[in-house]
Amino acid sequence: MRLLHLLFAVPCCLLAACGTYIPSQRDWPKDTPEGVSDMNSVLVRSIVCELSYAVTVAIKNDRNLALKRRSRRAYSSFLNDWGVEVATDLTVTENSTINPTGLWNPVSPLSSVFTLGGGISGGAVSTNDNKYNVFYPLWALYKPNLFHVDSEMRPCRDPSGNQEGSPLVDIDLRILPLLESRIQIVTLGFAGAPRKEEIIAGEKNVLTQTVSIKETVLGDITPTWTFTTGAINPSGKFISAGRERTHQVVFTFGPLAAGGRSLSFLAEQTHLNEQLKAGLGDVPIAVELRRVDVAGMNITQPS
Repeated sequence: MRLLHLLFAVPCCLLAACGTYIPSQRDWPKDTPEGVSDMNSVLVRSIVCELSYAVTVAIKNDRNLALKRRSRRAYSSFLNDWGVEVATDLTVTENSTINPTGLWNPVSPLSSVFTLGGGISGGAVSTNDNKYNVFYPLWALYKPNLFHVDSEMRPCRDPSGNQEGSPLVDIDLRILPLLESRIQIVTLGFAGAPRKEEIIAGEKNVLTQTVSIKETVLGDITPTWTFTTGAINPSGKFISAGRERTHQVVFTFGPLAAGGRSLSFLAEQTHLNEQLKAGLGDVPIAVELRRVDVAGMNITQPS
């Protein structure tokens, strides 16, 4: 009887921890509201840092090359009238399954007459999905005194390397190659530089990039008992549990709309479409701006 009680107590304890309640965005022991708030703040700081680094280095590289050109032309000047919209999606999913099985094999004088197998299964899945959307004009991200073309150092990163629970914090999000590729095709003459009159005419000048990191942890336990006339859990997994965490970011660069508080209509629609493709769903557009300070950088972001 004690064995039977233990058999049901173990899966009940496991199910109480995976899939039957809304999981925190962070792992234990920092799964408190304060810990989640710290993660979100650090992630925003990191994204702003990477954006500012990419915008600054792309423009400074082009301006340095302009000094060597006969025309002295800087092909990155169109970025002064561009902005970037950023959508983040932080999803945590926990699941657990219990599947006890049994086999009855009565004693018989014959080698094999009759066996009976059976089992039951049950499971639970819970998901916590956080989204937010922010907008920055590129001129607000340009910080020539903070970043240098001959160095990959980002002074706005945490020197301790603490990622506060997000794998996207303080890593190279590959934004710089995206911006430089648009500048390069203008430099090589494959496309013209975006101009306001072209935007009005419907010129499609939008850059997008999606970065996603998924982490999965799985585990299972299968105790087996064998008796003369049968067995408990002779095959399969008795208890299994898992936790999956996905952090992804969608970047959309495009011309500013009139007033400079949002992207152009085409860029906004492209941003929404990229979110749907990435599985982010509906995210409200952020257009109200305020001044904040991120690691010494005065940045404009939504209120």
